[in-house]
Amino acid sequence: MVDSYDAIVIGGGPGGSAISTLLAQAGRKILLLEREEFPRYHIGESLLSGTADLLKKLGVLDKMEQARFVKKFGVSWIWGVKRDLWTVYFKDALATPYDFGYQVERGPFDEMLLNNAREHGVNALERHQVVNLTWDDGRVNGVEYESAATGTRTTVEAPWVIDASGQSNFITRQVATKRWDEKLTNMALWNYWENAHRPDGIDAGNTFLPTFSEGWWWFIPLRNEITSVGVVLDRENYLAAKKEGMKDYYLNAIQRTPELAERLKSAKMIDEMRVLKDWSYTYDQFYGRGFVAVGDAACFIDPLLSTGVHLAMLSGYLGAASLNTLLDEPQNEEQILSFYQEQYSREFNRLKDQIYFLYGGHSSPESYFWHARKTMDMPGASPKQAFVSLIAGAYEHRSWYRRFIMNLDVPDQVRKLADGIFTGQASGSQMVSTDAPLERNPRWQERASFALDGLHLRPSTILTSADGNNLPLTPDMSLVLKHIDGSKNSAQLLEEIGENDERRNTLRSVLNEAITHGAVVVSKEVAAQV
Repeated sequence: MVDSYDAIVIGGGPGGSAISTLLAQAGRKILLLEREEFPRYHIGESLLSGTADLLKKLGVLDKMEQARFVKKFGVSWIWGVKRDLWTVYFKDALATPYDFGYQVERGPFDEMLLNNAREHGVNALERHQVVNLTWDDGRVNGVEYESAATGTRTTVEAPWVIDASGQSNFITRQVATKRWDEKLTNMALWNYWENAHRPDGIDAGNTFLPTFSEGWWWFIPLRNEITSVGVVLDRENYLAAKKEGMKDYYLNAIQRTPELAERLKSAKMIDEMRVLKDWSYTYDQFYGRGFVAVGDAACFIDPLLSTGVHLAMLSGYLGAASLNTLLDEPQNEEQILSFYQEQYSREFNRLKDQIYFLYGGHSSPESYFWHARKTMDMPGASPKQAFVSLIAGAYEHRSWYRRFIMNLDVPDQVRKLADGIFTGQASGSQMVSTDAPLERNPRWQERASFALDGLHLRPSTILTSADGNNLPLTPDMSLVLKHIDGSKNSAQLLEEIGENDERRNTLRSVLNEAITHGAVVVSKEVAAQV
């Protein structure tokens, strides 16, 4: 008799551990198959601050603290034409509830996530490699796997198989089309150093990213005074390094980067040279009949912004909500999986756009900040805040609104509304715009979609901007928008539609949300006079 599960996960890295844990939390029966034995070595050691929120959802944030991984409060750069050091801190991000990320050795980190999945009820088998998919009428319905210890092959079934196989792309390479990004065909060359110099204070754990004439470096402080130091080169410079000899090129390139050489002058290199192809790619489909791809199995982006683990775990979160919903409501398969790919692709493309710009070699941090402001489309945010939010791992499914309000340079009465916006009960009577008439922003349109409700997706009509930002179109939001006609200010509008003080307070928080996101704006006629 063939064993059956609600879902089978191929791969036990961060994406596979995340989606299996979340599905198990929802009461699903999950099998995870990992071909290697943990802990195993893996590159990708710097986590974004936004990832801390995902770690909390998985129930491992306290374990991260107990393990004493190095905390990363910001990123320091020597980038572009000028050689000035500039540092950005996650505390200045508008979109993350934590002001730090972590620098991790991926072996113990990934093992922690996998063991956590087991603690939540996942049947996680190491040294068990998936060798074949099974099909039923053109739909994936299970896998055949092999035990490394015994050579025994076993077939199991599930309505959903999740490809979390990383760059092995076990399912996607068989059924989808891979599109390489010709602008991001880089190679990475790295080693580990003992006792490298680190700055004092909270900067000690920062990622340091200096450039030199042929590429850029990462400097990632890890536990036990070990530092990961790697260089990223385009293909032409990589071929030159290969000709010179990897180790010789690496050491000579350090000397051509004086700011990095200074940090390593009293350090000792302690490992063998390592090389990896960092070619960015995306598949045209992140899902199909009976399967979903998460993390690198769906797409991979250049390591410049340290997004690998974040994107893997984010896709695991979105994928878990999508599949948990489909296990109850299989009739909405195409719509829900399209929503999954849309959300994951949007975050991927935002980060890729910023990487393109950083590689463009602009002359000052300010130019990067302004580009991030345009990319994130965060109303009222300063360019620097938008840049920090982007590299911190901001994504719209996190409740970033409170931090957004608290960090903006806005009147005090707006800040007082922040708590009310979360509870549905606004405080005070002041609005973002008290006197100016309001109108709907024509760049925001209505369309059918889904909204996240815990680990479920609920059908929802949403407001979406031309740049892809979304707001749920709740009944109260619909009521507010229906009565905005360009002639009434906020106070007049609330007086018209609110039957009593309690009702006006509720609608006030809804209107503030619409204004702060940019779905409602000051009337063009008034704005033109300012």
